[in-house]
Amino acid sequence: MKCFKVSFFILTTGLCFLPACFPRLYILVSQAKDWSSAKQFCRNKYTDLACVHNEKDLAMVNKLTKGLLSVWIGLQPDTEAWRWSLEYQNYYVEGGAEFRMWASNEPNVGPGYYKACVAMLPSGEWADQACGVTYPFICYYKNTSSFIYVNVSETWKNAQSYCRVKHTDLASVRNQSENEQLKMMLNNSPTWIGLYRNAWMWSDGSAYSFPNWAPNKPLSEDNYSCGTTYLEKWHNSACNGYNYFLCYTDVKDQRLLKVELKTTDASVDMEVLQNDILEKFNQRLMENGLSEFTLRWVKQLDGNIFHKKEQEEEKEETEEEICAVTLTL
Repeated sequence: MKCFKVSFFILTTGLCFLPACFPRLYILVSQAKDWSSAKQFCRNKYTDLACVHNEKDLAMVNKLTKGLLSVWIGLQPDTEAWRWSLEYQNYYVEGGAEFRMWASNEPNVGPGYYKACVAMLPSGEWADQACGVTYPFICYYKNTSSFIYVNVSETWKNAQSYCRVKHTDLASVRNQSENEQLKMMLNNSPTWIGLYRNAWMWSDGSAYSFPNWAPNKPLSEDNYSCGTTYLEKWHNSACNGYNYFLCYTDVKDQRLLKVELKTTDASVDMEVLQNDILEKFNQRLMENGLSEFTLRWVKQLDGNIFHKKEQEEEKEETEEEICAVTLTL
C-alpha cells in the first residue's frame, strides 16, 4: 500500500499588537447560567466570554447563535470611564477634566450598574450613585462663569436637562478651589454634579469600539448591565438572568495535526489536487469557528509536498493513504 505525507501551516494575517488581532475560536455553551457564572466558566475552560471587534468576529458570532434566544456575550460596564456632562474641551486645562475628590471607598456602585452618576457630599467629597436617585444639583452658567445651586430634588438626567435649558450644564469641578466653592453652596445634602459614566467594555479588558446595538438599545435601566446577542444584535439585560453563552479562545500557538487520506485509485496525482485539498481544509476550519487565517503547503526537504509511504498490510478492496499534516496556528 502507498500513502502520501501532507504538510501545511496556518499563518495569522497582518501584524497584530492587540488581542483582537489574533485568530479567534468561538464556542457556544448550551448550558443556562447567569452572566457572572458564564464568564467564570469561559475563563476556566477557554479564554473569556465572547468579545467582538470587527465584522468577521460578528459574522462568526451570528452564525453560531442563529435561531437562539438571548445568548450572553462579554459586554459589561466600563467602571473607569468617567466623563463630565460639560464637554467644552477648552474649559478643561492642565488636567482639569481628571480632577477627582472621591470619598473613602468611592466609587463603589460597582459593575451591577452600567450607568452611574456623581454627587458631592456635605463634606465636599464625592460619591457615585445610581442615576435615578433624586438630589438637589448645581448648574454652571458659561456667560458669567458662575455656579447656581438648585434646591429641587431631581434625578441626575432631569438635573442635566434643567441646567442645559436654564443655564449651560451641570457643574464640572476642575480643581480644589472650585470644589471648596461648591461645598460652601450645599444645604447639608448630597448634591449632583456633572460627572458620570455610561460606557461599555469587554470582559477580557479589551476596548469596546465596534457597536452593534439593536434599535433603542441599550435600555436605560441602570442595572441592565450585561450584554447578550439576539437576532444578530446586542441587548443589555439584568445579569442574574439565565442564558446560553458564547466563549472564545485565542489561537496563538503551534500544533501538529495528523490526518489520514484514503483513495481507491492509485493513479490519483496528489500534486495536481493540492489546491483542492487545501480548500477543503480551509472550509472545514471556517465551519468550526476559526477565522482570520491563511493556509499554505509546506514543502519537504526534497522539495515535494506529498511523500509516498509503504504499509505492511494492504486491504483487498481499497488503498489507504495515511498522510501527516503539519498545522501551525
